Amino acid sequence: MLISFYYGGKFVGHSTTSYPEGCRISLSLLLSTKMYDPEGLENIRFPSADLIQNDRQKQVTKKLFGHLERGVLLHSNKNGIFIKRLCQGRVFCSGNSMMFKDRPNKLERDEVVKIFDTNQFFRELQQFYNNQSQLPESRVILCFGEEFPDMAPLRSKLILVQVEQIYIQQFRDEARKNCQNNLMIQPPEEPHPDQVFRFPDICGPHQRSFFRENQQITV
Repeated sequence: MLISFYYGGKFVGHSTTSYPEGCRISLSLLLSTKMYDPEGLENIRFPSADLIQNDRQKQVTKKLFGHLERGVLLHSNKNGIFIKRLCQGRVFCSGNSMMFKDRPNKLERDEVVKIFDTNQFFRELQQFYNNQSQLPESRVILCFGEEFPDMAPLRSKLILVQVEQIYIQQFRDEARKNCQNNLMIQPPEEPHPDQVFRFPDICGPHQRSFFRENQQITV
């Protein structure tokens, strides 16, 4: 997976992970107990809020960080991308397997959710090659502490994390390059219904920065 971080719409860093069990995105690398970090998960840390130039934005982001200590777990396999919210702060997301496309999708705490369906992407990509649809979205966006998706511009959000399966990104880039050639692809077979991922049991182009001084966050 390629994981990119944006604060107030400004790109602040990225990480890649290929660990079989996935990764944990959180604030600290020091919580290394098995309760929080099951063996096999890679730790990925949020970039420091000190990278933010706007003092008010930096202050509010650090306040929000206080509710994100335990972070989220992410896992990627041939069936898609799965997430488990551990943190106290609310997490909202977009993804091709989420229920809503035009209003907020809230992730419930300690619940494993499939936020990206790989086979759905390939079906939509086939339709694109057949001139029946637009190029499908390959990215998942996580929004911490603020409702998403909504009418507010992405650059107004304090903390956004973009997640993408690297090989899916390559398929999308190739489709964009060859969209005039009417090429055909063969979608993968549908996964068996019980082919889902379960995390180990744990406690049960860059946009300019845009920040509202009256920013509201939810926890």
